[in-house]
Amino acid sequence: MKVKKLLAEFSLTFLISWVIEFLYMGIKGVFEGTTLSLLEISLSFDNAVMNAVILSGLSKAWRRRFLTVGMVIAVFGMRFLFPVLIVALTSGLSVEKVIEIAFKEPEVYGHYLESSEPLILAFGGSFLFMVFLTWLFDTSKELLWIKSLEEKAIKVAKLGEIRLITALGVITLIGFLKKELSIVISMILGVLLFELVNYVKSAVEYFKEKRGIDSGIGAFIYLELLDASCSLDGTVGAFAISENLIIITVGLSVGAFILRSLTIYFVESGKLNQLPYLEHGAHWGIGGLGVMMLLELFFHIPEAVISSVALLFILSSLYSSLKRTKPLLEG
Repeated sequence: MKVKKLLAEFSLTFLISWVIEFLYMGIKGVFEGTTLSLLEISLSFDNAVMNAVILSGLSKAWRRRFLTVGMVIAVFGMRFLFPVLIVALTSGLSVEKVIEIAFKEPEVYGHYLESSEPLILAFGGSFLFMVFLTWLFDTSKELLWIKSLEEKAIKVAKLGEIRLITALGVITLIGFLKKELSIVISMILGVLLFELVNYVKSAVEYFKEKRGIDSGIGAFIYLELLDASCSLDGTVGAFAISENLIIITVGLSVGAFILRSLTIYFVESGKLNQLPYLEHGAHWGIGGLGVMMLLELFFHIPEAVISSVALLFILSSLYSSLKRTKPLLEG
């Protein structure tokens, strides 16, 4: 995928969204939708890099499914249906009633969603934190970026299961401070889901080797859950920009599509091989996002701060990659 083609896709996507938003709500809709699209991109750019790392090991067929079927799941499943289910579980209302409220009384739906925010943050934050811890304490990792920290993490990991000890320690600390069982359960479910997905991935890999089964499905499930966790904060925060569900869905969908197109570009262009530390920056960014989602259980963190932290890790790793690659190319 060439850069010109990529930019053309982005331009067409924004143009279509602007038409829909203008017809639905005028200039105000275009402004709110564009703001949401940019918010989604800035909050989840590190996720695009992470996805590219995983997709690089999959076939072209699974890459296309990620951009097509995965996009449908991302938009209607994770950015609409999942929040609806959360609201239904926490409010005691039926799913049908919540959907009706979402379209007819978006301000009421937004209120319900904000009331559910602590559970969403606890679940998504713990899932992303596990993604980071699993990478940080990976003893098979050879290339190191922040060497002083990553070397120590690997040494500690060789002594025992420090990953789960750290996760359970954080859950215990937050549970002690918040004293809310629902938040603790949400965090445990986030960790449990991560472990379950990893188990499924390992099982699929095993059957691939033994029976020749396509292993793409395990990675595909992991990618969709990772995308969901990275988008949870933005999905809740979207109501601070717009209370119109159509504008929110269109705006976030544009951001999600652009990120997935970037993912495919990273894979097909071979840029990941030229930027060896980019994966490190993405993992540190994912870890930062997970930590900040958990910190938001205690105080609000502006979206600008969250996106800046992730962007800082990405840009730093990009600089380190270019600095490392340049001498190799010259040599």
